[in-house]
Amino acid sequence: MVKLVVSDVDGTLVEDGGSVASFSPEYYDVIEALHRKGITFAVCSGRQRVSVEKLFEPVKDIIYMAVDGGSMVFHQGECVYSKVLSKDVCHEIIMDARKIPQCDIMVCGLKRAYATSADSEMYRWMVNGYGYDIQAVGDLTKNVPDDIVKISLYHQNMVEELTNPWFRPKWQERVKLNLAGIQWLDCVPTTAGKGTAVAFIQEQLGVDVNETMAFGDNQNDIEMLKRAGKSFAVENAREELKEVATDICGSYMKNGVLEQLKSLAYV
Repeated sequence: MVKLVVSDVDGTLVEDGGSVASFSPEYYDVIEALHRKGITFAVCSGRQRVSVEKLFEPVKDIIYMAVDGGSMVFHQGECVYSKVLSKDVCHEIIMDARKIPQCDIMVCGLKRAYATSADSEMYRWMVNGYGYDIQAVGDLTKNVPDDIVKISLYHQNMVEELTNPWFRPKWQERVKLNLAGIQWLDCVPTTAGKGTAVAFIQEQLGVDVNETMAFGDNQNDIEMLKRAGKSFAVENAREELKEVATDICGSYMKNGVLEQLKSLAYV
């Protein structure tokens, strides 16, 4: 019997950077129906807490929110789990990221997110698309008054190619690197990640892997799907995720996840 459902957001429930306007309100009714059946719904996203709360506002008090790539977990407004990067590692990652001038950099902290400048494509997208609480601070190595849980490199469509030659080989053993769509490379602590966050939620609820269902679309969802006995890759998912998933469902454009949840909630 399924007792926990976990789902990615971008590319799985909505398009990358999709706002409330692109999110089917049917999800709220289904999540409430699942809750009444004793099934907990958890969001597991690279997004910031503020962004996830805006998307799930009507049901935010009955769900778990694993955010910033699994570096933090929130429940009923409380941060119940967090992992941070050391200051030395953050400084070195940012300095290395600057050597890839085509990429912008976002630093995600316990309080909010930070960028170098408000006059950038990335900054505007984070505000107008994702609905982030983000602040432009100039030098990210000096002016971030926060503990850092994630550092993201951004390019509109080539972050994988731009970080492949040397950045990812250099850092893959020191932090956990996750590609999230064609725009993002996320750097999180080795002790964090979506799989680790899901394992924490499972422990909190007393739920095992075989009582968990998961949905995702990208590389950063692989470890999350491995924590679920029943797992779905949406049709638009990367091939490596489809190889891990036990099943395939419709794309976010077809509300594939919603249809699966309706079958679970209304049986």
